[in-house]
Amino acid sequence: MTVDTQDVEAVGAKKYTKVGSGIPGFDELVNGGFNKGTVNTVTGGSGTGKTVFATQFIYEGIKMGDKGMIITPSESAESLKREMYSSFNWDLWKLEEEKKLVIVDVTDPVLRLQKSIDLDPVDFLVNFRKLVERKVKEENPQRVFIDDLMAFFYAVQAPFKIRSLADDLFSSLRATKATTVITIGTAFGMNQILEYGADSCTMLRRDRIGNSLVRSIYVMKMRGSKISNSIRVLDISDDGMAVSALSPYP
Repeated sequence: MTVDTQDVEAVGAKKYTKVGSGIPGFDELVNGGFNKGTVNTVTGGSGTGKTVFATQFIYEGIKMGDKGMIITPSESAESLKREMYSSFNWDLWKLEEEKKLVIVDVTDPVLRLQKSIDLDPVDFLVNFRKLVERKVKEENPQRVFIDDLMAFFYAVQAPFKIRSLADDLFSSLRATKATTVITIGTAFGMNQILEYGADSCTMLRRDRIGNSLVRSIYVMKMRGSKISNSIRVLDISDDGMAVSALSPYP
């Protein structure tokens, strides 16, 4: 039986292209990486490694030839750059100078978002979405990392409004064709609203097992892709983050 190459190409065009995460061991959990052009959340409590995961996604992507963008709504860009250089020797300053990385610091008064933060969190989130759309259109990155947005969603009282604002932001990001990772904190349990609208959800934990604190990782969902149901140990070393083949549980 002969196979029509046009049919094969047509089927391939309907499937997602995979984007390597840059996290050793992670792509094995998600059948090859994130789906290109999707919005992916990484959720965890303080100290679980969310920011390291997302920054490594950007940093390793740049090494593979992708342009990166980091958007920091809460932590200052300078603090993030210093933290990553001190911990892993990742020189984000140099990548900025080489035009391989764009960092958008929302706390920068030049962007004029501070007034909307002070007045109304809904106004801020609407203006934030417009800012993201504009910056991504101007810079055309292939990878985007948005640091923890939950601080601003907490101030929105109505859950349906949070869901609507999140859906608008995610739809805008998908329209850019960039592959996006958004980190989410777990305080107050509101993270589930944002996770619901995301294309994939990766969960990070830090648990006491015996006399040790152990980080772990698992993938809760990834639309359009097979995923592993296993929970793995998550290691952080001087070289960055890696997913172990080991389970955190005896």
